[in-house]
Amino acid sequence: MASGLVFTNDNCVGCNKCISVCSAMGACVSTEPDGAGNIRIEVDGNRCVSCGACFDACEHDAREYTDDTERFFEDLNAGQKISVLIAPAFKANYPREYETILGGLKKLGVNRFISVSFGADITTWGYINYIQKHNFLGGISQPCPAVVGYIERYLPELLPKLFPVQSPMMCAAIYARKELKITDKLAFISPCIAKKMEIDDPNNKGYVNYNVTFDHLMKYAHEHNVKGSPVTDEIEYGLGSVYPMPGGLKENVFWLLGSSVFIRQMEGEKRMYHFLRSNKDRIKGGKTPFLFIDALNCENGCICGTGTDPVLSETDDALYNLLRIQESVKVSSRKSAWSRPLTPEKRLAMLNKQFANLNLEDYLRKYTDRSAQCAIKTPSEAELDRIFTSMEKLSDEDRHINCSCCGYDTCRDMATAIYNGFNHKDNCVHYLKNIVERDKEEAEQQVAHEKEMLAHQRERA
Repeated sequence: MASGLVFTNDNCVGCNKCISVCSAMGACVSTEPDGAGNIRIEVDGNRCVSCGACFDACEHDAREYTDDTERFFEDLNAGQKISVLIAPAFKANYPREYETILGGLKKLGVNRFISVSFGADITTWGYINYIQKHNFLGGISQPCPAVVGYIERYLPELLPKLFPVQSPMMCAAIYARKELKITDKLAFISPCIAKKMEIDDPNNKGYVNYNVTFDHLMKYAHEHNVKGSPVTDEIEYGLGSVYPMPGGLKENVFWLLGSSVFIRQMEGEKRMYHFLRSNKDRIKGGKTPFLFIDALNCENGCICGTGTDPVLSETDDALYNLLRIQESVKVSSRKSAWSRPLTPEKRLAMLNKQFANLNLEDYLRKYTDRSAQCAIKTPSEAELDRIFTSMEKLSDEDRHINCSCCGYDTCRDMATAIYNGFNHKDNCVHYLKNIVERDKEEAEQQVAHEKEMLAHQRERA
């Protein structure tokens, strides 16, 4: 089983909750490592898209993840030249510590600080121009690497509908390399576990070197007293600052094209993937009325991403901060794409003027069909019957109990998981119940038999 970003620690009790919320069959694998009935749910890194649903579901804190925080600080302390890209959600999550944390990083040797809000402005510019240039209608947004990872693995037929325009992080990195001529290694201060998959994807040419998640960064900063004189990011930005909120890309496009365009907004670790599966034929065939689908993995957007502090996600504080940032970038000057008085048409003209020297081709990417590594074998009816029989599910009723205790919605799904080696019959509560009841009956019969024999012996005596 391949290791990945998300892994299981020693707290796991095999309760199956992670299986029940996972959208990728086989990403959560039920195992019995000691052969003594102690079940653990491990993570297959090839199949996992780091959506984070299992973190929310697990009440035992049995899931952890890896990022590049430790390596980032090791390299920084070793004197390597590093500049930092900052997700706009960082300021929204830590408005009071934002500048002093950056100051601490500056003191440790970080060279430059660039807000990915600026990269988001480029992404918006890229989306609108790509749509207009190629009449690319009904596509799927791609700033979310979990969405990209899911489509590459489980819905490769939708790859042609995935926007080739890079995410805000990548747009900021490409701009830093090509326009600012920054040769330092680039670290991304990130709200997302899955950004590591995007960073390491060969299609993205190694532009970014570290995924430093908010949660791990702040734990390190507090443990090692990383703070300094206040420092801010360098480049002025616009409404790209609201990308982390649900529908953030949609709001940017409304600002520049007007609210009459029809954009489908969809978020949520389970609901969004179900939407894509259910509508894949319509989306693939261009039979939706949408300008595009604004898809995010996390229900509350990147401000409450998988790499953020879950305690902060329990309130709307980060969203309030983001709304204040949003209002601060809307200006009265008629020379800005973020001008309140201008019409959407004039705003777009100003944005196109701002980025007139950029080459759209520089900000496009390719994708990889990874479905072969995630293929699910479908058992025949005869094979299903064999598996059900081994589980002592002999009647049609037994095969449609669908209690979901195993983590799957149906008994058929559980049998399919067993067929693929993702689970085992000992994880079926009704199979275990049948065994217990049979053992009980056998024990009662044995006791009755012994009583009968004892009675016969007394009669003979």
